[in-house]
Amino acid sequence: MSITGELEAIWSDFDLDELASEGAKFLSRGSSTDWGLPADIEPKVPPITLGGGIPDPGSLPRQQLLESMGRTINVPTDEPLRYGGGVGYEDLRHELAKRFNRERGAKVTAEHFLMTNGSAGAIDLVCSAYLSPGDTVITERPTFSGSVRTFKGHQANIVTVPIDDNGMCTDQLEDVIDKVKKDGSRVKIIYTIATFHNPAGISMSQDRREELLRIAAKHQILVVDDEAYSELYFPSTQLPTDLSTLSGCHGVISVGTFSKIIATGLRVGWIHGDPRVLDHVLRMRFDMGNSPLLHHMLTDFMSSGQLDEHIISMRSIYQEKCSALARGLRDYCEPYLTFKEPLGGFFMWINLQQGLDPKSVQAAAVEEGLIAPAGHAFFPHQEEMSSGNIRLAYSWAQKDDLEEAAKRLGRACERVAAGDISTAS
Repeated sequence: MSITGELEAIWSDFDLDELASEGAKFLSRGSSTDWGLPADIEPKVPPITLGGGIPDPGSLPRQQLLESMGRTINVPTDEPLRYGGGVGYEDLRHELAKRFNRERGAKVTAEHFLMTNGSAGAIDLVCSAYLSPGDTVITERPTFSGSVRTFKGHQANIVTVPIDDNGMCTDQLEDVIDKVKKDGSRVKIIYTIATFHNPAGISMSQDRREELLRIAAKHQILVVDDEAYSELYFPSTQLPTDLSTLSGCHGVISVGTFSKIIATGLRVGWIHGDPRVLDHVLRMRFDMGNSPLLHHMLTDFMSSGQLDEHIISMRSIYQEKCSALARGLRDYCEPYLTFKEPLGGFFMWINLQQGLDPKSVQAAAVEEGLIAPAGHAFFPHQEEMSSGNIRLAYSWAQKDDLEEAAKRLGRACERVAAGDISTAS
């Protein structure tokens, strides 16, 4: 028997679960964007997708990035093409600090930033640095499913606090913390999406931000603020002070990304916080850092002022798309749903009325030619769902398709309300 045959005989029937980590055993197969879409339903027409938070494809700054990459490559040294280290390219971190200081009134330096593989990679690194199995993470309810998956992968307990139109209900936070302590666990992290929440689209009010910081400091809990969408406010919108600036980085770790403000394929993000936090993160980083080539390219793109110009143009594009979808929902979906029109970001959170079941509406919508996640995907504990929701992402779809998307959702709601729910059974 050949060596290949010998090995096949040994390994083919071996249960690899015996070797898997506890996290791998605990998590089911899937990804951060598993929305429970019905696999056995075919759309009757080419579908419109209002699923993921992806930037507008027609406005990607392809030529500008290409020019920045050309200048990055055309240098006499090999610096952009060799290892860059775990912290990331200093000039890019310096550009981020300059932008934070200019746009937010912060007082930070390059030493307050560490570059990561998008904001998802940033959250994973923070978990590696601060979570041990059995620790507790408090999240909002609902919240981003991808982050919940990360916390579970680090074998953390997850408890939740509800949100309303003003963000996290901080008046309930301290009771939740006390209960966790009585149950014998320690809350290490409070995870929030304070600005343009995913999936709810709302932003936390200034007074609740301050209350959150006071409570977290009292109990020595780190606040992790996911800022993936915070730059994408609509023109003339006034935002509360971001948590990192409000706190002076004391007890707050914010994570950000170029994925939403430029392109998801870049996979470059950052952790922003106290340099002592970044030191802990570096101790738990084993991947040799991110791409210096992309870091150099983004530095050129930022330092030339092109990032600022691009973000300004995107704010107007997303406002137009959001308004188009909102008009369509008002015209074609009443009285089946209500919603609060967001002031930025990528998402609109739909509240179904008349007792409509979100999974049934989702299934009917797929058949009508609309792809969107039902709200259950964003609740860490299914039994805590208190309403029927659908999340609509208006960022990636063409503006002209958004009215048609609303029509299709209206037809789906009408069918479910009339009892035509065969597609959802």
